[in-house]
Amino acid sequence: MPDLLRTLLDRSSVGPRHLTGPAPERDEFLLVATAAAAAPDHASLGPFRLIHIADATRERLADVFAAAALEAEPDADTKTIDKARERALAGPGLLAVVVDLKEHPNVPAEEQWVCAGAALQNTLLALEDLGYRAKMLSGARVRSKALRSAFDLDENAHLLGFIAVGRHQGEVRRAPRRLPEQVLSEWTPQEA
Repeated sequence: MPDLLRTLLDRSSVGPRHLTGPAPERDEFLLVATAAAAAPDHASLGPFRLIHIADATRERLADVFAAAALEAEPDADTKTIDKARERALAGPGLLAVVVDLKEHPNVPAEEQWVCAGAALQNTLLALEDLGYRAKMLSGARVRSKALRSAFDLDENAHLLGFIAVGRHQGEVRRAPRRLPEQVLSEWTPQEA
């Protein structure tokens, strides 16, 4: 089996609490960004960005996560706020994933979302191929005013979520996957 196909078939998400350091180095993140940029991109609009959250800024991001939690639940207790803060600090490395939709007469928003999805998959596969494990983390709070403001997003930009990345030793729990026959079918023309 070709190496790329093996990497793709072996890829599985590993949550941040199961990841250990070190996180990827800058040159590895640049290689991952190069892989993300290799995704199909009609009209070369580049509707996808990765933002590295450096260790020195993770506490500030934790403050933003706490603000987003309060925005979603104004009466949240301390435990809920602390749990939100911990999410920003989990995992050795952290990338924010942003989709920037562009106005274009031949490339509708849905094509740009597909580009972003392909770039996300390339990102995860590149991390896997470099020996890391990762997990895409999202949820309703990525649409909060607190996070949108923290990442300076205009009305055409969307925070898709965060990728926690690090090393993982041991067995990876594999999520169930559909069988190939459940994915692939044959087109049958309809009678006129």
